[in-house]
Amino acid sequence: MRPRKAAPRAGSAGADEIAGFLEGVRQRLLERRRSGSPLPDLEQRLAAVPAAIASGHLAEAERRLLEVSERLDRDEVEPELNEFPRGLVAYDAGADRGTPTPEDEEPIANRLTLVERLVTVAAAEGVPVDDLRGAVRLARGEYAAGDRRRAKETGERILTELDERRAGRPAGQR
Repeated sequence: MRPRKAAPRAGSAGADEIAGFLEGVRQRLLERRRSGSPLPDLEQRLAAVPAAIASGHLAEAERRLLEVSERLDRDEVEPELNEFPRGLVAYDAGADRGTPTPEDEEPIANRLTLVERLVTVAAAEGVPVDDLRGAVRLARGEYAAGDRRRAKETGERILTELDERRAGRPAGQR
């Protein structure tokens, strides 16, 4: 998971906030247990938090929660946000929640299509792109095999390389 930019300082939250934080961390640990990868050491650390809250030792409770949460953050991968784009006003997904994203709206497939078109444009401008066309085929194969993360990474590498090649051309050829 993406690390926090600044770690919260222990002792800065009230009892209600800490109780909410505790519930969130409990849910994360429960999900880990359900998925077959429990973390008994973290569960044991969490067991002392309710008593600390009840006795008014909020800073200690928050410190323990932060430690457990940060450890969970390190172990989890960041989920890809693709179902509900942020920042779009009146966005209509075109389907109900839980319905798979249609192929024409799938972000990685659309990104690979854009990469293919940019490679074609670069070829028309005289940029050598034969190896990049092969990399696009590789990315499409990765996507078809279900490895969306690798397909996205390959597409991003292609774009970076394409930008470098286009930037390296003399000013008259741009």
